[in-house]
Amino acid sequence: MALLCNKIAAVPKDFIIEQLQQRFVHHPHITREELLGFYRSFEPDLKDSTFAWRIHSLKAKNLLKPIRRGVYIFSAKPQFHPQVEPKLRAIARKLNKQFPVARHCVWSTRWLSEWMIHQPDRFLLLVEVEAVATESVFYFLKDEKYKNVYLNPDENTLERYINEERESIIVKPLITKAPLEKEEKVATPSLEKILVDIFVDRKLFSVCQGSELVQIFNTLDRMYALNITRMTAYAKRRGKMQELIDFMTKNTHVSAIPSK
Repeated sequence: MALLCNKIAAVPKDFIIEQLQQRFVHHPHITREELLGFYRSFEPDLKDSTFAWRIHSLKAKNLLKPIRRGVYIFSAKPQFHPQVEPKLRAIARKLNKQFPVARHCVWSTRWLSEWMIHQPDRFLLLVEVEAVATESVFYFLKDEKYKNVYLNPDENTLERYINEERESIIVKPLITKAPLEKEEKVATPSLEKILVDIFVDRKLFSVCQGSELVQIFNTLDRMYALNITRMTAYAKRRGKMQELIDFMTKNTHVSAIPSK
């Protein structure tokens, strides 16, 4: 029996992953219990600690995506890697040098264009930074001779000035514990953060509302594996978790949305 178990445990990892793909790739989601049952069909004596490492390994390879506690999707969908334009990269480099301890991120609404029905002709460059540093960053960018820089603009400023300009730089507070990524030393928001922000900040992202918002959510869900737990946790920090869940449930095809 020991010899048989050793042979089972010695099954090549690539074969296991191939079997895992065949078993679960078309499932809308996978529970931890289903994964444990699958692995124990090959390794009957698999320990919980070893199983936890199996899950960690799959997540590290971007084959398994957590969507909520104990629930995953098995996906070969690629990770989103935005094209950080030179102007944004230059801003990020200057912020890293001038404000090395201030958590921040940069992104552009140009990234949203490929996911929209109608192509906008006006764009925002978002510079999000810890609240205590927003004013300092705003004046720093002005001193660096950047044009059309605004500090956390109100609705009146958006309508009278920003919506009329081809491109504007918006400096705004970065929500604490906001989910960020790194693109070649440039801090950028995760897709989950972007989706929550365009849902919550409707005046700022006015061109992304209505049918465009639904289109963006559906397209990103189809193209990339979204972490719904991460998304709803961030929405909760913004005080809009249930509203976001209601919107996704009623209007989109986003899968594995938490129930009320």
